[in-house]
Amino acid sequence: MYDGIFKEGFSLAEEVILLAHGDGGRLTHRLVEELFFRYFANPHLAPLTDAAAFEAPAGGRLALTTDSFVVSPLFFRGGDIGKLAVNGTVNDLVVSGARPLYLTAGFILEEGLPLMVLERVVASMAAAAQEAGVTVVAGDTKVVGRGAADQLFINTAGLGVIPAAVRLGYERVRPGDAVVVSGHVGDHGLAILAERQELGVANAPASDCAPLTGLILPLLEAFPGLKLMRDPTRGGLATTLKEIAQSCRVDIWLEEAAIPVRPEARGLAE
Repeated sequence: MYDGIFKEGFSLAEEVILLAHGDGGRLTHRLVEELFFRYFANPHLAPLTDAAAFEAPAGGRLALTTDSFVVSPLFFRGGDIGKLAVNGTVNDLVVSGARPLYLTAGFILEEGLPLMVLERVVASMAAAAQEAGVTVVAGDTKVVGRGAADQLFINTAGLGVIPAAVRLGYERVRPGDAVVVSGHVGDHGLAILAERQELGVANAPASDCAPLTGLILPLLEAFPGLKLMRDPTRGGLATTLKEIAQSCRVDIWLEEAAIPVRPEARGLAE
């Protein structure tokens, strides 16, 4: 157990990221061992070798995804860049029909970033990973000069297993199929917009950033007729459905009144 993040009189509240934190020397090792490892500690990560090794689950197919997160501001109503990085990657696996298992996390840190901000993000990632049932098994840290990054960027990769019985794909879509939206649209984007533009809206929506494992995995077991799932992030519902329509060579018609939008989201958008 660590008595706080750093030892030897190190004051987290006063410290910021230095270029030396990314040169592979003493400060890099302290950052890894006394911050990242504190939150992500697990048997796969403990050896701190160049690659994680683990037994592949028997049966099924492997699913692998990667994503990068460059959110501004870093913290917003309902979430932050760390929570978003974990859940965004987990959800990309889940909508592919996979049970998420492992994540990697790469951090691009700007010189001058307060270590308290970094710890807050890492703690959020650890909590999100625990909620989603995944383990961070590898990572990397790089530091760039002031002005070369917007405080903090995160790259993640996710590995999961698709059960043999699950078959999702564009080739299964047919005319007459129904489009099901699992939740309200627009909340996340508007939550970030309200913070970024400092709109001062008291009832602005909170981000709905959350892992979809508890929603989708039971659906896959109960409804084998599910044909295709997507996580409509950038571009939203319209862009996602346009991509599906083009790939499947079908027309998709929506009833505007049936699309779930919270009143506060609709009001802020207007």
